[in-house]
Amino acid sequence: MLVRIRLMLAAFTLVLLSGCALFAPKAPGVDRPYTGFMQNYRPLNTVEVEEREFVASKAWIAPSVNLSAYRTAIVEPIRIEHGINRDRQVTNKALKDIRRYMAQAMSNKLQEYYRVSDQPYGKTLKARVAITGVETKDEALRFYEFLPAGLAITGIAKAIGVRDEEIYIFVEAEFVDADTDEVVAKTLVGMVGQERLENKWEEITLAKVQSSIDQWINQQVVALKEAKTHNLIVSNTTNADSERNID
Repeated sequence: MLVRIRLMLAAFTLVLLSGCALFAPKAPGVDRPYTGFMQNYRPLNTVEVEEREFVASKAWIAPSVNLSAYRTAIVEPIRIEHGINRDRQVTNKALKDIRRYMAQAMSNKLQEYYRVSDQPYGKTLKARVAITGVETKDEALRFYEFLPAGLAITGIAKAIGVRDEEIYIFVEAEFVDADTDEVVAKTLVGMVGQERLENKWEEITLAKVQSSIDQWINQQVVALKEAKTHNLIVSNTTNADSERNID
């Protein structure tokens, strides 16, 4: 009997832990309509980038590029794509705050490995970044909410607008040779805010997504640094015809 009770407690603990894992924010996939910010969306996923808890990405490095030759980096003004829908949650102020912080954080991180300037100096990389999407979505169901009573309560919460909501940010980024204007690396990124909105009326703020932005920037710049340090060369990729969405 005691053994059975222990097994039941262990199983219940496992369910609780699984529920907590399922309830944690998950980074969104990056397979979504392209905005046309990049000239060419192929090939992607030719370079493995370490996945982070709140960030998902696809990456590409140009064939035979020598990243160790670059000593200077320029961060161009970050674009906010016009297709982002503004509403009571996604405000112009929030977008500008996110853009401002993202540009400064990118510059700060690049300074660890490059000379950051607003003018080319020797072999220079230009970082071109666009915020292509900012969205909110109902949080994922917790494990116990799949029960009939839980589903009923969840439905009521959703109907009156008090269910927590995830914050998703999508980014497209290119690193370009300042002399030739050729793209040497690029990435598609989807990230989820580590803090949720409490209801459908709460506005997005920088504070709710700042940690995820930091995680993404660290991921991207460290990947560049590792490719530079190890003189990574991608030799088996081929450029395809450019895919571009025209609005």
